[in-house]
Amino acid sequence: MISGGNPTFYVANMDDAVQFYSQTLGLTLTNRFGNHWATLEADPCYWSESRAGLTIGLHPVSPKHPTPGTAGGVGYGLETYEPAERVLARLQDSGVRITSEIIRYEGGNCFRLEDLDGLSTYVNEFPPDMIPHTDLAGQEHTTKASQSATRFGGHAIVYVSNMDAGVRFYSETLGLPLTNRYGDHFATVEIGNLVLAIHPKTPMTPDPGKKGSVMLGLQVDEPMERVVSRLTERGIRMTGETAPPDSGSRVEFEDEDGNPLYLWEARAASSRAAASR
Repeated sequence: MISGGNPTFYVANMDDAVQFYSQTLGLTLTNRFGNHWATLEADPCYWSESRAGLTIGLHPVSPKHPTPGTAGGVGYGLETYEPAERVLARLQDSGVRITSEIIRYEGGNCFRLEDLDGLSTYVNEFPPDMIPHTDLAGQEHTTKASQSATRFGGHAIVYVSNMDAGVRFYSETLGLPLTNRYGDHFATVEIGNLVLAIHPKTPMTPDPGKKGSVMLGLQVDEPMERVVSRLTERGIRMTGETAPPDSGSRVEFEDEDGNPLYLWEARAASSRAAASR
């Protein structure tokens, strides 16, 4: 039913956004369709054994959606194996706005930054004792860190008001396999190229359900009508439908907190766009 996905960022200027995410942050540009759409990929997520992670979609500003840079209940996070101090200094030298000091906690060291529109995210450095728990650790990451210091792993995020309810919605109602659960602190579901972190509200995070300039897009691999019918039977309320020209059908809906999501089905005639969305 759902075969993958990506958070979609609504941005003020496509050229500037592509340059920021590809050149400044070092994500790999995988598709660019003029000023209509672009996709960029991070390295695999720490939490994924199948090397899934984060693909972001960039979309020009839209009057239907909040102003670029608006924080909401959908977002993304970046991951590194380099010392946080070194990464922070390098990003500052590149002109990135750093918005917090390094926060040290049991899961590593992290700091916050903003993109050109003011959209906030964090970079998390994993502590050495966590790295052996993944097949992606060791020499591969040491080599990447030395050869391309601006490379990051990553994941999409949804903030929820109740972890049990959030996990049930994404793993059972939407059918995304649950891959990690750490009590009420953190969980991940995964499908195709996407690792989605489910995170509780904290004093430093947006309120669950707040509409921001990021939506979570989920690609479907069967007819949209069938998927919508199945999810409606499971109690999901569809909130709108749009159809980008020559790209397929798109249906918007919300999770139980009101976080904005959409389903997207590509037409056969738009296979390149399908791969990117």
